[in-house]
Amino acid sequence: MSGALRITLTISAITVAILGALAALTAVGVGRIERAHPPSGRFVAVEGGRLHLVELGAPDAPPVVLLHGASDNLGEMRLALGDRLAANYRVILVDRPGHGWSDRPGGSADASPARQAKLIHEALARIGVTCAIVVAHSWAGVLATADEAAFRRVAIAGMRFGNAI
Repeated sequence: MSGALRITLTISAITVAILGALAALTAVGVGRIERAHPPSGRFVAVEGGRLHLVELGAPDAPPVVLLHGASDNLGEMRLALGDRLAANYRVILVDRPGHGWSDRPGGSADASPARQAKLIHEALARIGVTCAIVVAHSWAGVLATADEAAFRRVAIAGMRFGNAI
């Protein structure tokens, strides 16, 4: 075996070992985070997967749907508004597809605002929400208006965009 081939093989073996160790460390870290922060709500089946929802307040109160921004999860909206609104409303917090504990069943295709709107509409319909106020923060403002037909079928009573306050 030539010296150049031996060096190439050694470097390749070290690279594979390092990448394997990093993958194992990542898996351990993900497991620790998931155990420390388990899902706090329930899962609702949607086309190809499931969305994680948390409901606060009285089930018979007027519903308010809180949609988080670009890189967060439903905890952001719960801390900001959810607990306070729950005194007077049925608050429904949604982990958008691919965020928090929700699946992104269609992969990158489910990243589009229109597709996310349809999946959220489907989840809301499955829990019996036929009319709701939507509060959308940041990127979710695009989602809330991307597929107006999906949200009209839910008969949205009003919208307030977090960045417009």
